[in-house]
Amino acid sequence: MKYFFIFLATVGMMFSVDQLLTETKTNIENQKEIDELIGLVEERDLQLSNLQTTIKESMEIADIESFISEINGYQFDIQEKSQDKNRLKFSSDRQENTGITESILLVRTNEQEEQYQVIYTIKATEAAPEVLKAYKEKIKTITNGLFTKNAQYFSCVEAWKDDMIDIVCFINFVKTRLNMTVIDEIKEPDFYTWTGYTPKWNNKLQQNDEEINLQIAVRERVGDRTTITIGTPILIHEY
Repeated sequence: MKYFFIFLATVGMMFSVDQLLTETKTNIENQKEIDELIGLVEERDLQLSNLQTTIKESMEIADIESFISEINGYQFDIQEKSQDKNRLKFSSDRQENTGITESILLVRTNEQEEQYQVIYTIKATEAAPEVLKAYKEKIKTITNGLFTKNAQYFSCVEAWKDDMIDIVCFINFVKTRLNMTVIDEIKEPDFYTWTGYTPKWNNKLQQNDEEINLQIAVRERVGDRTTITIGTPILIHEY
């Protein structure tokens, strides 16, 4: 009997270590992508205006009140649409002096099966070393405390330049830097988008028969200002 309990304890420790390694691997991969997104902006002398990461996961939550009570540091508001009581929402926002803004949204998608969509979003308007460090630490903390290995990660950077840019030169730079394969391209007056795949990043989505994990949008605005948005695996905010 003693050896049986030792076996159970060993298996439990192995499971915990395995889960921790999985979460650490996910964090490392996400941080690598964020660093490379910022690197693309800095190497082209662009001005960063927004860095954003969104983490999403569908999960079963039997006791939503207890679930919320364990999320420290957030004050949740409840919203319920009268025409669809299944669409119960809990939302919370938090902003700190570092310029980092966070939000958590819990949306009930199936009342009978107690299914919720959990969405965490973090934003920063600059990438100074101390801000970026705090940004990554918050993602790590929320990952370990709120999500599992099934969560999806989406990161975006938006930057600008008070001038026109050589768009062909820029996209060739990105393709070379990330070994990017362009899968789809759209060209409109003053607006361009590319969807592609880079083997440098493990985060990816399936689009038809292709794998994608990188999207780029370039908009030339009035006054010669150019706005560039780069996201993995897809763009997650308006451009």
